[in-house]
This record gives sequence, structure tokens and C-alpha cells, in this order.
Amino acid sequence: MPRAVHLSSLAELRTASAAWDDLWRRSDATLPTARAETLAAFVEHFGPRGRFRALVIEEGGKWVAAMPLVEGRVAAVLPAGKLPSNEWPGGGDLLWDLAAADPQDVGQALAAEIRKLPWPLVWLEGVLPDRPSWRTLIACLAEAGVPADLRTRWRSGRLTISHDWEAFRRSWSRAHRQRMASRLRRLAELGPVEFQLHGRLSPEEIEPCLRRGFEVEDHGWKGAAGTSVLRTPGMFDFFLRQSRWLAAWGQLELALLNCGGRPIAFCCGASAKGVFHSCKIGYDPACADLSPGLLLQYHLLERFAADSQRTAVDYLGPLSEYHLHWRPDTYPVDRLAVAPGRSLGRLALAGYRWWKGR
Repeated sequence: MPRAVHLSSLAELRTASAAWDDLWRRSDATLPTARAETLAAFVEHFGPRGRFRALVIEEGGKWVAAMPLVEGRVAAVLPAGKLPSNEWPGGGDLLWDLAAADPQDVGQALAAEIRKLPWPLVWLEGVLPDRPSWRTLIACLAEAGVPADLRTRWRSGRLTISHDWEAFRRSWSRAHRQRMASRLRRLAELGPVEFQLHGRLSPEEIEPCLRRGFEVEDHGWKGAAGTSVLRTPGMFDFFLRQSRWLAAWGQLELALLNCGGRPIAFCCGASAKGVFHSCKIGYDPACADLSPGLLLQYHLLERFAADSQRTAVDYLGPLSEYHLHWRPDTYPVDRLAVAPGRSLGRLALAGYRWWKGR
């Protein structure tokens, strides 16, 4: 039978990193920032005062499910257990090896541990209800009678890689094909064009390459608004720390589109299980009329089409026109609010539902 194991600190998470990362590999989560060291770095940067704990379900000496949580607040007032995640890509996720043990037994054990949590609410952002692990947990919470509310925050895009590049190009709208042909032609007229995809950076190469990319982002509106990575205190150091771990695992990929010897578009990505996760993008506004972000994506998809190991590109954030040009599949990104069993939490959840019009 499944049994619960509780991790109550980042030190315990790091000590158990081999077991945590093994579960990540067997789970249906694909973003590698959910691994132990990058998760710990995320919590240390964004929630240094928040209490960390992780619910782990073990069976037969093997971890089969895990959910990391940090202490936070809802509406700046009510204490809540939250997934360590925010608008910066990375952080925590539900890890679950659905093939390792009976999903119903594991789901019931996880639901029982959620009911024991000390917070009035468990407030989970970034839930992916189309993924089997999350779908199973949501069903098990309902079967256990745990009050919960699930609602979509936005839709994101995931593009299945076509390994027939010409057929993929023909699937675009006529207007998009013409736009890409025109932009590629005009860009070539400005100087030598070079697309670089760095996937095997040495430790000493990571910082200059990463900084070069984020300087592209800083030239745009985010730099002017003071919200770029380079102008947000501590953010570049966080990305550098995260990138060093990803590079050590062979899962960091930095894409640059250069024209005339200078970068005009940049994408910081994390690749795992065949999926390229587009974490941060930026482009030089001086080249905005050439759609440099789209041109970078064009070269990236062309490269992936020639690589049989690539299966998909996950755009992670809310869908935009930038994504829709490539006609990706879409998936919901939800918030799951749970009242573990206390009257205050149930009252707060009822108020939340009323406020949202249910």
C-alpha cells in the first residue's frame, strides 16, 4: 500500500534529489526546472521566507508521486499552500508515475495528505488539467469529497514538430508564408544572417551567452519599463544559476538570430523528453518591422524538423498572435483552489466561488 513521506525543508529536498529527479523522469512532467536543484533555487529566490514542504507518496520503496508546496497568502490575507511557481518559467509541478502503482490508490493517498495540510486553502496555480497526472488528482479529490474549485486562467500553445518541413510550411496560412518569405529576403539584404542554437555550452560559456541574449530583451519595451531580466534586481543571477544546472544536465538551449554580426532575436529554452520549452524570448525593436521573433521561430522549427528526437515546442505562457501563426494545439492552464477540510477554508472557497460568479 502507498505510504506518505514528508519533506519539510529544501535541505531534505536536496538530500533526496536522486529520488526526486528519478520520479521527474518517470512522470508526465516535461519541464526540467521541476527537478530538485532548480526547484530549490526557485524557492530560494522567490520565496525565501516561505515554509517549504513536499508531499511524497511511496510504494514498494519507490517514490510514485510528489507535490512541492510553499507557504503563501491568498489576497494578501489568508495563509495558503501554493505551488512554487509564478510568471517566470520554472518552479514546482505535480510529479506522478502513473504506471508505477495503482493510480487510484496513489491518488487517494495524496488526497488524504492534502486534507492534513495546515493551511485553510491550497491554492495551486499552473495546473494542467489535460495532463493525466493532474486529471487523476482532480478526480481523486472529488471522490474523497475534498471541496475544490478548478477554473481556467489562460490557454497556452504546444506545437507538435513536423519532420516534413515542406509539408509543415504548406500548412501555414498563405499570408504567413508570404510574410516569412518577405522577411527572410529583407533580412538577408541587411547583412549575413546566422542562426545559432547553443545546446552544449561549457560552464565558462554560459554567462556571456546568456547575457548576450538578455541584452536583446533589454533593448525592447521591457528594458524601457524596467522589467527586463537585466533590470530586475537579482533576476539575471537567478537565470544564470538555473541555466548552469540545466546545462550540466544537457537540457539548456539558447537560440540566437544574428544579422550583420549582432543578435536581433533570442530565446532561452529548456529541453527534455523531446520537448523544447520556450522560457524567455526577446528581440531588437530596431528590427521590429522584420518580425525578428517570428524569424527566430522559423529557423528554430526548421532545425527541429530535421531532428527526429524532437517531438514538440511548448510555448508555456498565454497564447499570443506570435504563437498562433504556427497553428499550435492549445491547452488550458488552470487554478485549482482546495479547502483541505477546515471551516475557514470552506468559507473562503465559497466566497471565492461567489466572487467568480458561481
